[in-house]
Amino acid sequence: MKNPTTCVIIDDEKLARKTLKLLLKTYKPNITVIGEAKDKNSINQVLNNLNPDIIFCDIQLEKQTIFDLLPKYKVINSKIIFISAHEEFALKGYKHNAIDYLLKPLDPAKLFQAIDKTLQIIEKEKKLQVFNKSPQIILSDNKGSHIIKIKEIMYCIANGNYTSIFLKDNSSIMVSKNLKFFEEKLNYLSFFRPHKSNLINTNYLKLISNDNGGHIVMVDGKKLSISRDKKKLLLNQI
Repeated sequence: MKNPTTCVIIDDEKLARKTLKLLLKTYKPNITVIGEAKDKNSINQVLNNLNPDIIFCDIQLEKQTIFDLLPKYKVINSKIIFISAHEEFALKGYKHNAIDYLLKPLDPAKLFQAIDKTLQIIEKEKKLQVFNKSPQIILSDNKGSHIIKIKEIMYCIANGNYTSIFLKDNSSIMVSKNLKFFEEKLNYLSFFRPHKSNLINTNYLKLISNDNGGHIVMVDGKKLSISRDKKKLLLNQI
């Protein structure tokens, strides 16, 4: 079971905090509110002692703005969603790396859209962290069992019920597993299946070409097919 996403709510209006908590509890039960703050003292308490995934944050807090306070805290790992009645602060909010800036009165649909976008970013970052730890995979052929770092796989090409794995050092291994197996096994941020015949590590992608209906070129010069409907998805992932 996945750990719940944690959040804190910073707003000097009690009703605003209560409304947001109710919306989260009803429609986003996997998001747990672990703290609330309404003024300088409570913000100090919350942000110094908690490390939430998401901060829902008002802008105007009595006679000061949150921009006067945020620089004092280490909230680099927290995703910020500003919720404010003041539209004029939007640009400044995005300069603080906000995921979204929502206006009061709060539109639940826009709130849930912002939350979903934030959760996708958090999930991608978690996958990247796992990938950067250099996990390994065992590839077996007639020579034996090869222990390979996943980040060294450049691309995989289908060959019937077999798959050829091409590595960073320009060597290759043919394994008696189909490409679908590796698509599921290599479910990391940088892997993408642009065509039924191949699976690529986008870290080794050199060119997405429009010539002859479109193809991709890897860093070793290998040309691979890409389906027309996969181009936009590939660009979005990159």
